[in-house]
Amino acid sequence: MALIVVASGKGGVTKTTTAYALAAALRELEEAPFLLDLDPGASLTENAGLIADGTHALDLLEGRGSLESLSAATIDDVPLIPGTADLLAAAGDRGQLIAWAERLRALAETQLLIIDTAQGLGLPATRAALLAADYIVVPMQAEPAVIKRSYPDVLALLRLFRADDELRARFPLNPSFLFVLTKHNSRLGLTRHELDKLAREGVQIAAYVPSGVAAAESCLSGKSVVTYAPRSPVAQGYRALARTLIAAMNARKLEVAS
Repeated sequence: MALIVVASGKGGVTKTTTAYALAAALRELEEAPFLLDLDPGASLTENAGLIADGTHALDLLEGRGSLESLSAATIDDVPLIPGTADLLAAAGDRGQLIAWAERLRALAETQLLIIDTAQGLGLPATRAALLAADYIVVPMQAEPAVIKRSYPDVLALLRLFRADDELRARFPLNPSFLFVLTKHNSRLGLTRHELDKLAREGVQIAAYVPSGVAAAESCLSGKSVVTYAPRSPVAQGYRALARTLIAAMNARKLEVAS
């Protein structure tokens, strides 16, 4: 299957909304993803109406339970392994980083796993997820301050990984990127300017998710925006992302088979 990590060097770019909506949209396409909340603040867990009252995410990383035994079903019927503040106490040493990343890769051999990460890229759990990732979904808005800290920081971290001989030997380190433009407004001159700049830098947008109140309102319902407002343009944007991801996964399978 695959390990999909939603991450950004910039906070406040709708990572959590994107992770939940992507999982719900994949469910509609008859996929069976698991959600893993690796944010110590447990935003995804709380948005899904669950309670982060244990050490579920840390238990999973350290091999003290399976995806099935540690997960709870969201209203959208997506199994979710809750986040925990205990992730803040992680040692973050090299051995732990490698062990966690190898655990995630092992889980993704048989399951489709979508990970929501914390703000920024500094936490050990976030780094382990990116080290193991097959696909990295990067939400961002067409604003200079956001774009400057979103995908460039992720690319810089991957370059550090690739410069490490041991990490390069243990992990593929060849994730595919899916860039998602959220809160998109094509009528703004700034949006057009930033999109032109991204195109010159070789960044191809996988999906456009427009602005709308549906995403914010869905957080109060325990549902993803795909379930809460299924006909909204926001939900349609995330469905487009899900279709693009499946196409990328199928293309990778064909590459491996050949």
